[in-house]
Amino acid sequence: MPAETRAQETWTPEQLQVLAAMERLSAATAPGGGGPDAYGAVLSDDFSRWTLGSESINDKADWVAGVKEWFDDGWRVSDRKTRGLEITVTGGFAFTRRIVHETYIGPDGESTESSAALAEIWILGDAGWLLYMVNVRPREY
Repeated sequence: MPAETRAQETWTPEQLQVLAAMERLSAATAPGGGGPDAYGAVLSDDFSRWTLGSESINDKADWVAGVKEWFDDGWRVSDRKTRGLEITVTGGFAFTRRIVHETYIGPDGESTESSAALAEIWILGDAGWLLYMVNVRPREY
């Protein structure tokens, strides 16, 4: 197997729907975005998030509360670069792998950056695609 997997270059209509859900999630934390409520609306009720190597797993309520605190403190995502590596849709599930680099701007103009590899599971419901589970691995730039 090659050391680096090439990013997918074309997407099916189903994959594009998953990408649109990812964009709704991302837009919620940008300046002028819908904030924590809009962010939480893209998460399934039984959502979970784990940062590899940590001992805590966040559920939806914990994670949205953290986003709300961050948002209330004046932080926003000012720039995001996403490299979608793979989206596999089977039945009502989508399995994704992507790399995300984000720049955050704080209330006093300060900024910080992060980079992470994400492995996600999305589920298709009446409200469209919702993020069910994400495993995050922080990366160096």
